[in-house]
Amino acid sequence: MMKDMLIERLQKLGWHHTAHQLDHLLEDASRDNVSYSEFLNTIVLQEIEYQESQQLEKRMKRAKLPYIKTIHDFDFSFQPSISEKRVKETLTCRFIANGENRILLGPPGVGKTHLAISFAIEAITQGYTALFLTADDLVAECRKANKKGTLQRLVNRWGRPDVLIIPINIVARLVLAIKEH
Repeated sequence: MMKDMLIERLQKLGWHHTAHQLDHLLEDASRDNVSYSEFLNTIVLQEIEYQESQQLEKRMKRAKLPYIKTIHDFDFSFQPSISEKRVKETLTCRFIANGENRILLGPPGVGKTHLAISFAIEAITQGYTALFLTADDLVAECRKANKKGTLQRLVNRWGRPDVLIIPINIVARLVLAIKEH
């Protein structure tokens, strides 16, 4: 049967979403009497949108963000010392394309991690990659990789994402350092 062959060929192309939606798409096209070019455009567009959403979902998972917070959730009135203009400029992600860094400094509770996660989410939405790595995980993974002799591989892996977020609580680091010695 022609439809079965078409489904098989769509799956061979990796168009699984379209293959699963084919009956519905064909029914809509027949009912609405759309032209061949409109039908083709519809299925190509839907497959592109589906694949892009899947890629976005994968980038979000790989980022290992501890929670989802966007800039829309940030209360600038609570933190008037933060420049909304500079935040909006960072959200354009031009700093990534320009190879620049962003370092957020300030006392605990002012929203640094929230902003960093917001920047990462915006970057991921724009097609960039990100990784959230706690300082504790960084140290633990470095120690483990050093013992295995794979430290350079670890550093290379951490160098791949376009945005790398490493929140560091300086006070906790000092206390930890005092306890270790």
